[in-house]
Amino acid sequence: MACIKFSFILILTTLSLSVFAQERFSSKSCLDANFSLTMNHRGILFGLLSQELTIDKKDCIIKVKHRKYLTKEWIVDICREPVHIKTAASTGVDVAKKVAPCHGEEPARETENFCGQYNELMNFLQDDGLIFAEGDRDDITTNHGRTYCAYLLLKKYLDDSVLFSRYTDVPNLFTGGIEPSFPAERVEKKEEVVVPASEATPAN
Repeated sequence: MACIKFSFILILTTLSLSVFAQERFSSKSCLDANFSLTMNHRGILFGLLSQELTIDKKDCIIKVKHRKYLTKEWIVDICREPVHIKTAASTGVDVAKKVAPCHGEEPARETENFCGQYNELMNFLQDDGLIFAEGDRDDITTNHGRTYCAYLLLKKYLDDSVLFSRYTDVPNLFTGGIEPSFPAERVEKKEEVVVPASEATPAN
């Protein structure tokens, strides 16, 4: 009987630890993470032509490389202003600077066109990254979690014009605002001392 109770407690403890370990990554851990991953999947021509997506993140710099017919790479420094995208191709490196909010699905005809490059980059991250990446989306040790982390950072910087810093509070990637650090610091509220009018010192 004692052995059954012990086994039951052990199972509950294991399940509790499992649930705790599966908590979603935080905005800070996403910003601080460094990783590199490559994903392949079959494309057109009955799968004979494969598509490849590579994401390389080191501190504030996120590089996304996509290969279908030709290879194209986007380089984004989410801690640098003004908000911009560097595009590397066979012709060299071009810079697209954000001058206004993007609306609609503007095509990426010119490398200097910020909204076109933004739409193309985010579409590739969704179609060839988030859809095909393996693993748990909320686990930053998996390809899915790392792709989701890069996607959230890029969207916050490029779409919302949020400038990141590894030395200050990190904006909440999931709901907006600032995500509190853990454990949160408690602020002691000082009580005001009210002096009765009869005891107040008369003015000179």
